[in-house]
Amino acid sequence: WPSQVCNNNPNNVDSVGERSSQYAAEASCRLRFGPHVNWIAQFDIDEYLVPMGNNTSILPVLDKLDAEGKKIISFGSWRAWPRRKYIETPVKLHGIEYCGRQQDCFQLKIPMNYTMLQAYNCDRQKPGEKVKQMPAEKQIYRPDYVKHHFIHYSTVTGLSVLNKDDLIKTGRKWSIRGAFPDPLSRFGDEVSEALMLHSKAVATQDTIFWETACKASYTGNMACRIGSPFPEDMTGVNITEGD
Repeated sequence: WPSQVCNNNPNNVDSVGERSSQYAAEASCRLRFGPHVNWIAQFDIDEYLVPMGNNTSILPVLDKLDAEGKKIISFGSWRAWPRRKYIETPVKLHGIEYCGRQQDCFQLKIPMNYTMLQAYNCDRQKPGEKVKQMPAEKQIYRPDYVKHHFIHYSTVTGLSVLNKDDLIKTGRKWSIRGAFPDPLSRFGDEVSEALMLHSKAVATQDTIFWETACKASYTGNMACRIGSPFPEDMTGVNITEGD
């Protein structure tokens, strides 16, 4: 890769230039392939776009966006939790090397007869209940409209580059922040269009409080990121204290 590695992380972490090549690769992709395609989808390898409703692919959704005159569609990103039934008995580890500090943590392993998507697919919200203020989002966008895309967001678009006079000529009202969110973008409908499942593995250092937080008796603020499917017809849950 010929691009220069730049430092985008603090200098006290293992990978000081973790994402610099990702930024360069995405910009290169848009510039090289954008003129030859109608849409570009920006997703990581552990993010799955799942057609919903009557859709069996994303193509009808893109046709719908064209009919609406929209140029960008976003999908909210929460990391899915691993389902307990698809995780082997966690192995306890200890120390800075594994846990990032002098405490206990756990190594999670998926049995060989299950896939990552089977195990890491327990969302914290039902489809359609995610809020728009997400930790992150991913997008499908029109490369002839989006002039620069930055991993999660369309940072420069055909409207955002216009000055006040030119924007008013399009029939839109000028404001200092009028370009964000972009008027030609919207979030996807997770019930009738598509949703994104982020099936990223839980790192060992993120499990340091699990021995306490994963007990039914725990009432603190630390998360135990292990999922169990919640039945649609369940109206109440009886949990006894203990392990």
